[in-house]
Amino acid sequence: MLKHYIKVALRLIRRSLLFSSINLMGFVLGLTAAFLIYLWVVDELTHDDCFRDGSLIYRVTELHREAGGEIKESPRLPRTLAMDFRQKFPQVEDATAIKYGDQYSYEAEGGKKMTVTEVYVDSTFFRFFTFPVVEGTPQRINENPNNVVISAELARKFFGSGSAVGQKLTYSFGNSISDVYTVVAVVDIPRKSHIRFELAMPMEAYGRGGVNINWNIFTESMHVYIKMKEGSAMLRSEAQSMSRLLADRGEKNVRLGFQPLHDIYLHTRFADPDVKQHGNLSTVYLFIALAVLVIFMGAFNFTTLSTARASLRYKEVGVRKVTGAKRRVLIGQFLSEGMVQACIALVLAMALTELTLPLFNRVMETDLRLEASWSVVFYMLFGIVGVGCLAGSYPAFYLSSVNPLLAFKGGRKTGRKGGLIRGLVCVQFVIALVLMLLTGIVFKQLHYMQNKDMGLDKENIVTIYTSLWYNVGEFKQELLRNPDIKGVSMSTDLGNFGEGTSFKDGSKVEWTDVDGRTDSLRMVQLWADGDFVKTFGMELVKGKLMDSDFGGYWDSSKEKTTVINETAWRAMKVADPIGMEIRSEWGIPLRIVGVVKDFNFQSMREQIKPAYIWYSPEAVQYLYIKIAPERRQQTLAFIKEKFEEFAKRDDAFIKEFSYQFFSDKLNQNYAREHQQSRMLLFFTVLAIVIAVMGVFGLVALSTEQRTKEIGIRKVNGAHSDRIVRMFCREYLVWVGIAFVVACPVGYWLMRNWLSEFAYQTPISWWLFLLAGLLTAAITLLTVVGQTWRKASQNPVESLRYE
Repeated sequence: MLKHYIKVALRLIRRSLLFSSINLMGFVLGLTAAFLIYLWVVDELTHDDCFRDGSLIYRVTELHREAGGEIKESPRLPRTLAMDFRQKFPQVEDATAIKYGDQYSYEAEGGKKMTVTEVYVDSTFFRFFTFPVVEGTPQRINENPNNVVISAELARKFFGSGSAVGQKLTYSFGNSISDVYTVVAVVDIPRKSHIRFELAMPMEAYGRGGVNINWNIFTESMHVYIKMKEGSAMLRSEAQSMSRLLADRGEKNVRLGFQPLHDIYLHTRFADPDVKQHGNLSTVYLFIALAVLVIFMGAFNFTTLSTARASLRYKEVGVRKVTGAKRRVLIGQFLSEGMVQACIALVLAMALTELTLPLFNRVMETDLRLEASWSVVFYMLFGIVGVGCLAGSYPAFYLSSVNPLLAFKGGRKTGRKGGLIRGLVCVQFVIALVLMLLTGIVFKQLHYMQNKDMGLDKENIVTIYTSLWYNVGEFKQELLRNPDIKGVSMSTDLGNFGEGTSFKDGSKVEWTDVDGRTDSLRMVQLWADGDFVKTFGMELVKGKLMDSDFGGYWDSSKEKTTVINETAWRAMKVADPIGMEIRSEWGIPLRIVGVVKDFNFQSMREQIKPAYIWYSPEAVQYLYIKIAPERRQQTLAFIKEKFEEFAKRDDAFIKEFSYQFFSDKLNQNYAREHQQSRMLLFFTVLAIVIAVMGVFGLVALSTEQRTKEIGIRKVNGAHSDRIVRMFCREYLVWVGIAFVVACPVGYWLMRNWLSEFAYQTPISWWLFLLAGLLTAAITLLTVVGQTWRKASQNPVESLRYE
């Protein structure tokens, strides 16, 4: 019997190939989109699953209560906490600490030099985190402070396909400081690990080569992790007892938090500048919602066309019932037809997913693979059964119950079927309209963010990392000899402005007002030289620019100066800040000499914060070079030539010349929005295509059902354009109803999405008008194209129909 059902279903598909193709393709496209998003969502939700016992690992964070009652959270803690957890809490199996370093220049024995990102790890790190070992023994890093573990990628860059274990890497800083390190192991850094490094060295290696260091500052800025014993879940009571560890050591207004390892990627809600790889949970939810909407559109399309097509099979049902077919046989036949078509759609969707996956990976900048799993098998079976039953339910349970005499007369022309079809079409239009509105607001916000006045000139500024500070001034003066270079400034990494070496919400700054009262405020600190304001075209509101006296910085008797922004001036609540002295957490007194107009290097999700700029030569390793746009390539060639010239003279100078335009660096703040805009555009186009395919199929079926009506109207004098308008009016009513429903839904979703930004583009009325007009125009083109042919044919042919 099953074989017979399948044969009949395949015969029906061949007999009406056009309608079957339209019916299947919408569902295939929806399923393909759902499969791609499913793979991406699973990938996002399984970050850091590459480590053994990951469910037992927690990152420790510090929660500090500010004077105003606000709680600030940070992942930077004292190194000694790791030992305290191991010794004082029996439920803790192990603990470790890692310190993220900077980029430094290393040279292999063959003379090859590269810039390398370092981390410092304690003795338990490679026992704690199970990175896949390519060669060597990572635990040997503890045998000697000059032993290092490198990543597989760095090993390939330095040593190609040869063995890296035993190779020597020389670190140099200036002309007098150097150290030689031995590679003891090579590990692979999984793509989904939040811990990223190229070279790991022991904590004891800090301060190598005789560099003057502050060990206390170093050890107070670690990431600490603990692993609970098997069966020792992190219960509330456990967390509370361990969270008081800092308080027990005498620190006030502070407690510890415990962040599960698997939550770091998607659920970090505080400044985490050391971990560059973070996802966004709202984006995951958005993509899940989009996938559900599109697959529902495909399923609705499939059901709508199947239901509409079934109305042409009344006579077939009548013949079967007259010849003795039982109702259960008819139900089985119609349901099996729906499942066969759903099965075909599923196979095609899997094939299309495999074909489009490389393109999807490039757009989303990921590395997904379609692999078999029980969850995939379950969703496939659920899809076949669910959609097949949905599509076959109307013909199975309604047509099988129709009286044979009524069936021979063509069945009922009106009733629940028409309302169901119209309702499903309206739902498709609502989804398409809402997606168009969301896509419009995302692109509008992106345009707003990229073109808003940020209080600085971001164009034609080249960023170069030099890796050193003490000799940058000479290089800067050499560049300024070129007339096409309009300004050069030394500064910290502005890509991490507001995070960097300070917390995202700033550090505590104190001052004494004219009445002798001491007040404080959290300000973001930015290290730069005196040419910073001029190079970035900032507006000086009051006072003058600060000095950048290299020699004076090391002389404690000389006064240090700073420039603050307008937000800091307002927050200080003083009439005139010029001449006032502020004291940072570093304990260095700074004299305010100027106020600049508010500027913004951060994403527009963030409000502009109080900030102060001061010169600290130890922190300015980046050069920002303002060039003339007319001779861009020639100027870049000149910069490269001078860079390579200085690199030969100074061993600490980064050897590989690389640059980035500052405007591109700022646009990286909006990588998530660009990703969302691309996906929304894709889903919007897909939704429109599916909706158009559904309208096309329904119009084709409708004109086929109403062929005689069209012929009679023409015989009675109706013109073709009048018949076309009749059909258009019907579908425009559906679009109008969908528009009325979609507008408030779209507005609410747009407002909700924009609420993430401190600075928002307005929701313009023309977005709604444009979405409605586009939907109406596409629908009209589809309806007119399909009905004109039928309305223009000879009425004799129409009346001869059937």
